[in-house]
Amino acid sequence: MPTMRGLRWLLVFCLSAGASLLRAQAAPAALNGEPDPFPPVLGVNLTATDTAQHSSVTGWSYFLEPTLSYRFNKNLAVNASVPYFFVTKNFVPVKSGGTTTYPLISATNLLGDTTAALNFECVPGDFGESFIATGAFPTGNSEFGLSANVPTYNFTNHLEYSIGIFSPDIEVGEGNSSTLVGRAVKKSYTAVGPAANFQAGSGIDLGRLGLDLEAYELMPIGNQNVYGTVTRKNKKGKLVTKQVLEGSGVAEDNGFTAELTVPLRHGLELSGQYQRSLIQGYDIVSSTISWIVRQPHRPQPWE
Repeated sequence: MPTMRGLRWLLVFCLSAGASLLRAQAAPAALNGEPDPFPPVLGVNLTATDTAQHSSVTGWSYFLEPTLSYRFNKNLAVNASVPYFFVTKNFVPVKSGGTTTYPLISATNLLGDTTAALNFECVPGDFGESFIATGAFPTGNSEFGLSANVPTYNFTNHLEYSIGIFSPDIEVGEGNSSTLVGRAVKKSYTAVGPAANFQAGSGIDLGRLGLDLEAYELMPIGNQNVYGTVTRKNKKGKLVTKQVLEGSGVAEDNGFTAELTVPLRHGLELSGQYQRSLIQGYDIVSSTISWIVRQPHRPQPWE
């Protein structure tokens, strides 16, 4: 039987090979209707996202994430980013008299983990594919669920096909950190350990507006360490919070996401996100303003 490490690298090879077999015939595009972390302009670019987010578990948080990117050509781009939390909340362990309690504490001016990503994308006609390899470095605060405390990675392949106003899509990936999946939403924990991620849904072109509806699954395939707060239902069906867990399935998560994107002016857009977790029972609502410094004012070399 192949080992887990062997299966992991076989998956990575298959995803990479699938991406390399295609030849792009059109300009790159932001797949899935999300703000594009790899803008379609050659050379250096900067994207800044400012987010206000409310979680049904921990309340409000506010964070800014600048992303520095470089596009080599129509297919290949890289970027690096680090989130800065103006305000965030979590259930933090406090020891007093030999007893540990977990009060909800607010903190200001904290960093999350620094990430670096490589993106290979192609859009031949109505078909689009994007393969993203992401690595993260432990620069964040794990007490508030903002860090994995170790270097982490994720490899994800995104496929979509345009049919009229609809763009059905599917994603499959593998990695060892929950924070590198669905990064538009910040959860109250970071889970570290082997996990597979899946997503299926569709983007919907509403003229000037873009709507994206997705179902997602994060499935642990090995032991997990969890930093921060995870919610679970007890035997009576009531949601309870759990801190710093360890085990084979403690970080499993699945549910639905919805995102509506509204362009405000050249390089500036507003988006609203909603995520409902079925297995963990939380709701997250957020609003994001994204600003891309360099926009394609004229046709690019590949057009």
